[in-house]
Amino acid sequence: MDLESLRQDSALRTMIAEDEGVRSTPYRDTTGHWTAGIGHNLESHGEMENLPEWLKKGVPDEVIKRWFNDDIDAAITCCAQIFSPEFHLCPDDVQRALVDMAFDLMYELWDWHDLRGAVLSNDWDQAAKAIMHSRFAEQAPNRCRRLADRLRDLA
Repeated sequence: MDLESLRQDSALRTMIAEDEGVRSTPYRDTTGHWTAGIGHNLESHGEMENLPEWLKKGVPDEVIKRWFNDDIDAAITCCAQIFSPEFHLCPDDVQRALVDMAFDLMYELWDWHDLRGAVLSNDWDQAAKAIMHSRFAEQAPNRCRRLADRLRDLA
């Protein structure tokens, strides 16, 4: 699908929200960074000034929604760059899986040479294997299994 349609895609948004979880109260993620909303890293976005208030009252829903929109846009932009020039021509489920990964990993995906090669050659089985043979799969095994299964279903 085109990138604008992907930005509005309800299946993508649901998938990421389920994978990341939705929390209005800030917490420390698995790497120790303050996070809130839908996997939004407060530290990397320079949003620590309101942390004391958010710890007491939670982050307002409109702020979480804005962060989510911005973070999805960033993940899509990341994928469009890493898997160019034909990311927009990938099957919808491939686009969703890659954006879901980029939502968490962002430009770390540049280093996934096997995944990039498999995607650029439309080898969905190899792409699924690359996901499952990663450090990310060790950290988020259920998430990666679901993403890999989406790609295997296309093979």
